[in-house]
Amino acid sequence: MQVGHSAAQRGERVGEADGLAARLLGHVDHPARVRGGDELDGGRDLDVLEPPHRALEHHARVVVGARARGAHQDLFRHFDRSLPRGPERSRPPRLRYNPRDAFSSPELRTQIMGRARAAVGLGVLLAVVPVRAADETPPLGFTVSSARRQAEVEEAMLGLPSPARCEALHAQLTRAPHVAGTEGSQRVAEEIAWILRQSGLQTETVSYDVLLSWPRRVDVELVSPRRVRLARPEAVIPEDPFSREPSLSVPWHAYAKSGEVTAEAVYVNYGRPEDYAALARLGVSVRGRVVVARHFNGYRGGKSLEAERQGAAALITYSDPAEDGYVQGDVYPKGPWGPDSHVQRGANVYDFIVPGDPLTPGWASVAGARRIAESESQVLPKIPSVPLSFRDAREILETLGGPLRPDQWQGGGPFTYHVGPGPARVRVSLDIPREVRTIRDVIARLPGVDSDPDVAGQIVLLSNHHDAWTYGGVDPSSGTATALELAAALGELSRRGMRPRRTIVLGLWDAEEFTLTGSTEWGEEHEAELRERAVACLNVDASTSGDRFAASAVPSLRALLRDVARRIPDPKGRGSVYDVWLAGAGANVRGYGVRAGEATDEPKVSILGSGSDYTVFFNHLGVPSADFLFDGPYGVYHSIYDSHEWVRRIGDPGFRYHAAMAALWGVAALRLANADVLPLDYAAYGRDLVVYIDDVDTLARMRQVPVDLGPAREQARRLAVLPALTAEGTPEEQRRRNQALLAAERDLTLPEGLPGRPWFRHLVYAPLPSYAAETLPGVREAVMDGDVARASAQAGHLARALRQAADRLEGVRPR
Repeated sequence: MQVGHSAAQRGERVGEADGLAARLLGHVDHPARVRGGDELDGGRDLDVLEPPHRALEHHARVVVGARARGAHQDLFRHFDRSLPRGPERSRPPRLRYNPRDAFSSPELRTQIMGRARAAVGLGVLLAVVPVRAADETPPLGFTVSSARRQAEVEEAMLGLPSPARCEALHAQLTRAPHVAGTEGSQRVAEEIAWILRQSGLQTETVSYDVLLSWPRRVDVELVSPRRVRLARPEAVIPEDPFSREPSLSVPWHAYAKSGEVTAEAVYVNYGRPEDYAALARLGVSVRGRVVVARHFNGYRGGKSLEAERQGAAALITYSDPAEDGYVQGDVYPKGPWGPDSHVQRGANVYDFIVPGDPLTPGWASVAGARRIAESESQVLPKIPSVPLSFRDAREILETLGGPLRPDQWQGGGPFTYHVGPGPARVRVSLDIPREVRTIRDVIARLPGVDSDPDVAGQIVLLSNHHDAWTYGGVDPSSGTATALELAAALGELSRRGMRPRRTIVLGLWDAEEFTLTGSTEWGEEHEAELRERAVACLNVDASTSGDRFAASAVPSLRALLRDVARRIPDPKGRGSVYDVWLAGAGANVRGYGVRAGEATDEPKVSILGSGSDYTVFFNHLGVPSADFLFDGPYGVYHSIYDSHEWVRRIGDPGFRYHAAMAALWGVAALRLANADVLPLDYAAYGRDLVVYIDDVDTLARMRQVPVDLGPAREQARRLAVLPALTAEGTPEEQRRRNQALLAAERDLTLPEGLPGRPWFRHLVYAPLPSYAAETLPGVREAVMDGDVARASAQAGHLARALRQAADRLEGVRPR
């Protein structure tokens, strides 16, 4: 059954919006106020673009003229026309910054923080949101009576997120670059903390001193057969004033080794082991040469480590138009793809071995912590590396001779690719010092109110990061704006008396872009608490670059995600988010997930690899995790063009999918926070495990590595036939089921970790050097290495872990 609103109700709601908007117009400050030094940190000079209250004022003027026409589509057409169209000046004015300036009017502050929730929220779409009828089966984990209360909470949540507020927050967050360890990142952290406190959440800023790096000099030059200076700034796009920022003129890899190399160049395709094997078959060696690898099909750190192993002198990575440029479609500003001059910045670090501060591998960088020398680190690169645009890389590629590239190596350049070596010779000269600086995580809590303190203390963790390589338009500020809007909604629900049973913690991490640093340090510091109390981690790195929902998750969370997606309306009126998800083939661009496990007719959920902040909670601590976004063509990743302007024009015009993500994220969090019994499906886990075990067994037979996976398969089949752990039963039965479900994922971890990288403890999933997920990593890697003894030992660990989980869960199943 669908529950909607009558025409009279819709008219009343629009009338409320008219009144609020009219009041807003009386409280807008022009221009942004400049306050004295007594506010917060005393103020400091920063480049500030139009403050968010301009967006709200512009929106309010249009809403005043939007009389009650009835249908929710009318309001969204007004949203589309009312949202601001970017900065009016080519260079921003210099203002004295204070976080409160952007929210200077009390009523505007109320509007941005979500306390006044008139008809500008996602609630205008409630007419198409299915609500469970009283006689329907309650969602997993709820009794019939608690399901009714939960439905009321979810309906209230769906009415709160506002596209206009999401746009205002996004504009505020992205108005200047904010790389971790800089004043810009500190500014964003302070601003976020202030907003979260205004939302009513208990908020603290936690600092860590960690190893970071920044470029002092980056010189790259083609020295023969002709001289061309490379590593040039990205081209200014007149339609995007953000592209003029001089501080973003240098392409660089964080942590790249400083030094100078001049050598012949070799094109190595994606720089994978199989690519070097193909070159060897052609008689081409890369030893002592500069290798040129295109992005994608692997993480840049994995490319660097493989280049080291192959004896290369230096690594150049570049963006080929075949992957994210004109071959894919129209380039920015006409379309979503990257112009020839765009550069994919990023960290070059081997965090698939151990993430976090390279000087405190495996323990938190708290005051007084032991720190190793840089020379002892396993994760810092040992050769220089630098990213180039295609505009620069083609200068090298066009001058390469040698053999014709193998099949499938031809990129999108309008010329025939050769592999070299030479005659192209390249000089790479880098001065990229590494130094310890302070990063700042912002942690907000909404304490649980269950009468049982053990339940109230359990933690539903919501995760995003706030640092960015440039402006962070999509990555991560779309997620950060969504997180702040969700925090405001949770605060509003709390004021209405709808407090969660369990504690909701929102972590906005710093230095994710370097080596998942802020989340890793916090997770390591709070390991004991999280292993005891954490229910799940719901990670939204980038929330929106398009209109197609995509998810990576542990199997036990798949059913929850699908059920929640059924509750969320698609902002384009195509049914629910679930309907669009089912009809499409979304792929999570941020999760490095791959498809594995049982095949069903449901929307596809990838398995978790790495590359975002769930890693410490999932792979190290054994907390069930998910990573999701609204996906779409996104060719400006980590470039100067990943700005508010790109998102406003291309990624989410109207910011409706930002609001939809706040609703989806919020409903999922509240399901986990309020369930009588945690809604985790370990039968789905067991079915996937059977597939993984059969796959590794086939691999072992092919490679003639004898290993007995029968005991592990037997335990996986026990999990696969588990009945659902419903909420029906006595309070004591519910308590015991929750304790078993809380511990089951931890059962699948090995305290001593995986061989060769003990920080990664999960026996079922781990990231490859490409960041893609692999299943049963301990057994699989031993089989690939031909190590019979290690394969047998790892198979034994797996079987014992699965038996422990199966025994635990069978012991609390309904009788």
